[in-house]
Amino acid sequence: MFPHYLSAARAGTLALSAGLLTYSLPVLSQNGQGAETENNNAPVLEEIIVTAQRKAQNLQDVAISMTVLSQDQIANANMSNSADIATYTPGLSTNNRFGSENASFAIRGFTKELRTTASVGVYFAEVTAPRGQNVQTSGDGAGPGTLFDLSNIQVLKGPQGTLFGRNTTGGAVLMVPNKPEDTFGGYLEYSGGDFGLNQYQTVLNVPLSDSFKLRFGVDHKEKDGYLNNVTRIGTSELNNVDYTAVRASALWDINDTMQNYLVVNYADSETFGNTSRLFDCTDDTPLENPLVAFTGLGCQQQLADQAANGNDGFYDVVSTVSKPITAIEDLRIINKFSWNFSENYTLNAIMAITELYTENSSDVFGTQFTETQAAVLPFGFDISVADPNREFSPGVSLTNPNRPVTDQQGRVAELQIQGMAFEDKLDWQAGVYYEDSKPNGFSGNDSAILISCEIATIETGDPEQYNCFDPTGGQIGGVSNIRNKTEYENKAIYSQGTYHFNQTWALTTGLRYTWDDTEGEVLFAQHNFIGTIRQDPIVSDEQASQSSEAPTGLIELQYRPTETSMVYAKYVRGYRQGSVNMAADAGIQTHDEETVDTYEIGAKTSFEWIIPGRFNFALFHNELTDMQLQGGYVSTAKGPTTAIFNAGKAEIRGAEFDAFFQLTEGLSLSLSYSRLLTELLEAENNQAAVEAAGGPVAGSTFAPSAVEGDTLPFAADVSYTANVNYIFDLPLNAGRLSLGATHAYVGEQRMSASGTTPFDILPSFRITNINASWMDIAGLPLDLSAFVTNITDEEYATYISGTDSSLGFSSRQMGAPKMYGARLRYHF
Repeated sequence: MFPHYLSAARAGTLALSAGLLTYSLPVLSQNGQGAETENNNAPVLEEIIVTAQRKAQNLQDVAISMTVLSQDQIANANMSNSADIATYTPGLSTNNRFGSENASFAIRGFTKELRTTASVGVYFAEVTAPRGQNVQTSGDGAGPGTLFDLSNIQVLKGPQGTLFGRNTTGGAVLMVPNKPEDTFGGYLEYSGGDFGLNQYQTVLNVPLSDSFKLRFGVDHKEKDGYLNNVTRIGTSELNNVDYTAVRASALWDINDTMQNYLVVNYADSETFGNTSRLFDCTDDTPLENPLVAFTGLGCQQQLADQAANGNDGFYDVVSTVSKPITAIEDLRIINKFSWNFSENYTLNAIMAITELYTENSSDVFGTQFTETQAAVLPFGFDISVADPNREFSPGVSLTNPNRPVTDQQGRVAELQIQGMAFEDKLDWQAGVYYEDSKPNGFSGNDSAILISCEIATIETGDPEQYNCFDPTGGQIGGVSNIRNKTEYENKAIYSQGTYHFNQTWALTTGLRYTWDDTEGEVLFAQHNFIGTIRQDPIVSDEQASQSSEAPTGLIELQYRPTETSMVYAKYVRGYRQGSVNMAADAGIQTHDEETVDTYEIGAKTSFEWIIPGRFNFALFHNELTDMQLQGGYVSTAKGPTTAIFNAGKAEIRGAEFDAFFQLTEGLSLSLSYSRLLTELLEAENNQAAVEAAGGPVAGSTFAPSAVEGDTLPFAADVSYTANVNYIFDLPLNAGRLSLGATHAYVGEQRMSASGTTPFDILPSFRITNINASWMDIAGLPLDLSAFVTNITDEEYATYISGTDSSLGFSSRQMGAPKMYGARLRYHF
């Protein structure tokens, strides 16, 4: 976990490059000097304040394994989104199937599959992130424009079954924005670097009076993409960054007992999006996999072409979408009213409105198979009339000009009371929670699936202009138009309290009861072709709903053998709601709730020995019932798609530790480690259900994400981060210099079920970052920082499609190469 510093702008220090350290260097006073002890000038450790239990507490007093990242660490690691956070947080992974901007979190192996609800709750200013539609992954994460002017990011590991809103079986990620302060101030900052990095950031804090304060911030970032599109169709680069975020907040101390805090955050991001890189073709024959007849020759030819023309580099990709886009608009309006209506009681009322709008057009698998490369084409098709503008598409997802992929509005309301009783021995809180998320009309996308088409004609959104040819005579492929609505409603009541028997022993109990309802509707139109003649569309209107309810909570015993150490043992029940998946075929469009029983023991210690520091560890055992897992298949009606099944039972065991050592007054070392042992213990065979719903091809191409005996998806077996930092004063009052290095390792992760592809496991990778900062240059209010991320230029994948058994090839998404940059900040 990360060392957490005081504000670099005022403390005269610089935060390290991103690492995974929840602990800090010595605390520094406001003039940049180390705080002195009674006996010497050695600095002492800073107390880190977190809100993991919905109130401000010392990190060492909270019986939760967690990671805390400061704003400076986010900046030094060049973070922009969810995927970046996970790289430097052991035990935290992301599903990058639809690009890093739409990545979803997984903690300790609790995975959010495509079209399930989140297993990790993401909260900004105590309010959950807006949901997206589930046709593609969107929402529920830390999107562009949320990672600036933060007090910190807190990653809570393990089920948070009582105090947080919904479905936190894996954990929670808390983003805490800086509140308005008492003094006038702020900063102007510019960052530049390779890949065309240009970032402008400004924050202004204005206290209008002793009781009313405002804070404003703007963050604009542009960076060229590192993926080279060799076709040059639409764009020459992918995976770029281009967003603007605006934040305004107001803090009003109404009187001595009442306070109102309002924060508004708006982010607008529009990029060329992402795509995968084709890298392998299956050895299966058409008899073993019928779809190889359509993709096999094209796959082999594309790999040969990539090698022959020099476009076989790790970051060379193929995209034939003429208007590639990943657009995200995210609005959050959050208000928290607090009333200390007596000495021992506080009432908190939180209300929020969120809006999420997304568009996405991308070549999902990164292929360009010409029309004549399907082996069946010579049978009944005159190759001489083949259209060079058409390509056989295994799956291209396109935004329809008349509707977005997501257009969702959410409302959150929570009423909470916190109090003390029995001469302050009992610290308790209770509340009611309500959330709904409703679509602003239909949303969805268009797809050309297992059919030969001119992609640009599909992008028009007008079926009359489609230029397609179906080599199967309309039996499998087609162009699909999906219009989707998904509505969520979540209600809960909860209570949690800690009773301190004495200064040594304490018992915490909590209980939450949750009611969840989901309703979905999809208007589906399939345009089939016989030869080049478009047939009348096959239209369906499908509806599904799912309701679930469950109690969750915890029992936790704490023991403090000394003032600076705490040992705990706890049991937690977690729950993830049942939901709908309208992209699947009728009959397999719903899935039930998932539950988990977690047993954990751990310790948190601080010490002031010859080498002061901290050491925390946790051992945990999770038993999952009715785990929600994904299975991919090729539907006769809907093409390549996925269904969600309650797979059976699974087990997750593991250990985590983090340590911080202040080796000398200016030299610190931090280590953090996670080890996961996961296994799918029982799994039902859902092939028959898939075949009954989607047809014979669906059954023969069905590929679950895990089978019995497999490790669980997106659960890195080993991950760790090490960080070293050295801070020292420069002579002649020239300022203060910080030098830091961070090394992060992410172990192997399952991507697909064993036996379905030779690439079922995502290989491990490691990243090393360095940074240097000169703070308060020559006594002026200027800070200069430089950073290099992935300094060894490691080539690593972040996702593998695992579609050998279904589509006949494999594609992967790639992580960022080496990047460098510098920041200049003027603070006032």
